[in-house]
Amino acid sequence: MQIDAADLGLECREWTPVIDQHASWLAVNPIQGCPKKCTYCFLNQRRQTRVAPVQLHTPAETVRMLLDSDLYSPERAVALFTWTDVMAVASNRAYLAELLREFVRVNLPNLIVLISKCRFPAGTIEAITTAMAAGLRVIAYLSYSGLDSAIEVGVRHEQIRDNFPALHAAGIPIVHYWRPAFPAVTTEEIMTRVLDTAARYATCTMAAGLKVEPEALDRLAQLWPALATAPGVTEAEGVYPEAFWEFIHHTGDRHPDHPVFHTNSCALAYVLRDTDRFGVYGGQVCTTRNRCPQAQRARCAAAATATVPGHAAISAALSRRGLAGAAFDILPERRELVIHAAVANRLVSALTQDLGVRISVAGQGPDAYWSSGTSGARPLIIKEDHS
Repeated sequence: MQIDAADLGLECREWTPVIDQHASWLAVNPIQGCPKKCTYCFLNQRRQTRVAPVQLHTPAETVRMLLDSDLYSPERAVALFTWTDVMAVASNRAYLAELLREFVRVNLPNLIVLISKCRFPAGTIEAITTAMAAGLRVIAYLSYSGLDSAIEVGVRHEQIRDNFPALHAAGIPIVHYWRPAFPAVTTEEIMTRVLDTAARYATCTMAAGLKVEPEALDRLAQLWPALATAPGVTEAEGVYPEAFWEFIHHTGDRHPDHPVFHTNSCALAYVLRDTDRFGVYGGQVCTTRNRCPQAQRARCAAAATATVPGHAAISAALSRRGLAGAAFDILPERRELVIHAAVANRLVSALTQDLGVRISVAGQGPDAYWSSGTSGARPLIIKEDHS
């Protein structure tokens, strides 16, 4: 069963491909639209907030689409429902339970990622643990940064906090998704409370700044006026209040054993006890920002001795991704591939996983996907004006 949005009179809403490549995982979106209205959410400018979620395909159809996609590979993480909150309404949760059963039926080897800032009910936790007992790998990304209902409209924040002990007790691995931060929540008290919760229950923290698309700038500047005048806001990998930036780079002072990552691919690798597949190891973020356990660094160091793909293998990978004939240089000592062309972020991300090297490109072209650290975008730190 495929639903045509036009048949439902939903043409005003923007829709994303059901199977797509994001910076560090495959995104699977058979349900789109969110009843919440978080002010910072990219779905606002796509007219997909404060709306009823729409099911575009059945779970069985979604599984077939995933396995048949030219983006699919069994070792890649799969993030479900990035254009809705899977826990927001009962119909989403019922769909998830059926989709998990379909994944088990086909023995899907991929890691499944569930991202939410809504309550995980007991029945959904049971559906997840049942799938895990049958061999499916699942982790939960719990979005929690201490924001209030003025910014995360419709979200019950006590339920976010309650998710941590509930999922931990059920044996579901947790990544604390600390994003985004606004100046209003960068007090020592709020940030310490968030960190303490994460360090107690989560496997690690993935910290990220605020993504600012050009269409969202005016709206976000109402909450953070400095965004309106700071240069480079819309091109940044993420925008960070200075106090938040300083705090998340000194979390070891309070919780020395709690890993904090600034690259999502590294958080995934750590949870899976896998190695870096995105060319992050040895780069600036790896050496100066990620708070990564020594055992994980040793794992990545051993993998980094593998031979860099040769000219023929790279040419073949570029051809498979629609970039045949693109000029490139290989820098083996840096495990880096430099492509002398504008390449969409989603393709850069796919190629990074195809080849296992860092990739630099000459811009992202007319890519609808936001600036990504995987594609070379840089963070922007804004000093707060206390005058």
